[in-house]
Amino acid sequence: MALEKVTPQERAARDKELLTLLRKWRGLEDLTIKSCTTILNKTKNPIVATLTTAIKNDSEKHKAILQLIIDGMTKKGFVLTPEDLADVASLVDKHIDLEQRSIETAEKAVELSRDTIVKQMLKTILDDEKRHEKMAVQMNELKFRITGKIT
Repeated sequence: MALEKVTPQERAARDKELLTLLRKWRGLEDLTIKSCTTILNKTKNPIVATLTTAIKNDSEKHKAILQLIIDGMTKKGFVLTPEDLADVASLVDKHIDLEQRSIETAEKAVELSRDTIVKQMLKTILDDEKRHEKMAVQMNELKFRITGKIT
């Protein structure tokens, strides 16, 4: 995919708009975290509590990622060196294998489950495992792009 050519002024305007949007989004994640806390303080049902905790944890993760992006755009920029990736390359490879095994296990569990609530919760975990694998593969691909070689 080719990068769109934009003037420095257009780039600055887009970055400013993006930062505004990211800060708004970060605020929405804060509200979601607070909402989840309210629900957790009120519920006694373990299913509601577990699912709400999962949503809260995801929102906390989203907030941290958004903050990393905001900081990268406003403070120090993004730096990822070949050494950064080389230090964890074999660990990322092993992690991809773990995620693949988790996906296989989750798919079997979803297939075996007959309870609607259990099946839905297992599908939620399966979706997370697939996303985790995708993220680990993307880290691996970054390693190849930055180093230009396979380790």
